[in-house]
Amino acid sequence: MKHLFLIVLFLIPSFAFAEDKKISLMEPLSIGSVIQVFAGLAAVLLLFGGLVFVLKRMGGFRAAQGGKMYVVEGVSISTRDRVLLMQVGEKQVLIGVSPNGISPIKVFDEAVITVDESHENSFSGQLKKQLNKRSSSESKKSQGSL
Repeated sequence: MKHLFLIVLFLIPSFAFAEDKKISLMEPLSIGSVIQVFAGLAAVLLLFGGLVFVLKRMGGFRAAQGGKMYVVEGVSISTRDRVLLMQVGEKQVLIGVSPNGISPIKVFDEAVITVDESHENSFSGQLKKQLNKRSSSESKKSQGSL
């Protein structure tokens, strides 16, 4: 009985505000509706562009880990210039990236930085270290109180 009352309560406003209005064929092409469509399109495109920008900044477009060529570490040296250390097979290549092009700086036969070392200084690496420290200190406290 209580559920029936709630259903009727929600249906009453829809019947009260329903009106019989004939829609002409020209209303969808009015200036207001065209502006609304383009505003919605612009909002979706801005949202998509913002998402792409954030993913690029956070490194969301990196190659799969199983690939033979990937960026090990990167540093911005100005707003438009970057220095990247790339792993290519067994070698590492230090390159400079600028609006004028890409320039190889040095080729290393041995790994200068391993992938594990580069992730230790990242946010996720630091977070894992702190969580491991906290869990080990909590386990020591619990063992000491026993």
